[in-house]
Amino acid sequence: MADKIVIVDFAGTLIKAEIIEEANKFRAELLQRGLPPKDEHANPEELYQINREFVENLTGITKDMIIRYRKNDSEVMELGGKGCQNQISTNLFQIGMYMAAKKYGMNIIPKGLIEQLQRIRDAGYKLAIVSGVRTDIISGMLQIAGMPFEFDYTYGQPPILGADELADIKELSLHGEIVYLLGDKISDLERVEGTGAKSIFVKWGHPAGREEEYADYSIEKPEELAEIIR
Repeated sequence: MADKIVIVDFAGTLIKAEIIEEANKFRAELLQRGLPPKDEHANPEELYQINREFVENLTGITKDMIIRYRKNDSEVMELGGKGCQNQISTNLFQIGMYMAAKKYGMNIIPKGLIEQLQRIRDAGYKLAIVSGVRTDIISGMLQIAGMPFEFDYTYGQPPILGADELADIKELSLHGEIVYLLGDKISDLERVEGTGAKSIFVKWGHPAGREEEYADYSIEKPEELAEIIR
């Protein structure tokens, strides 16, 4: 019998919105830009584009440049200027996120959500993270904060961003049946369209609009998951 998989979005769903905002404030100060408004949080592509512009203004790296880059496995590659800008921007975000995890510990996660996720695991489901946040940020934050268990699958972004989240969903589906997804904005919920999975809109994150009319379920508190995922 195939495993049943529950996907949890990371930023704004598993991690409180105010934690993301604190990390973004740290990055914004270093990039010498204003704090991103909520509508930018709800539209990642817009956020990435604006941050790249500030990285270019600050460093002189332009999108048409080619940067020689040696990866952690010692292989050498050519890194486009746009990817380099993204990596610089997300490196700053990484530091801010790690600092927040150290500062707040498990309080980076909405109250009651860990207990619900543990209950869901005990009921036999596999837990997965699919996110537009870098994989190393996800993994590092959860370890720093003291997460009491590991997710079965984690699909995040590489340092230069650009991974196809729909391809990640397709790959994840090879491991079992995706039955639910928890997300705080419409782009999260749309990831499982056509898979047969039910979408659950969590109201404590960074909504973009139309989430409640799109989602199969909407919840205000993690405890409400007990009535949905049994």
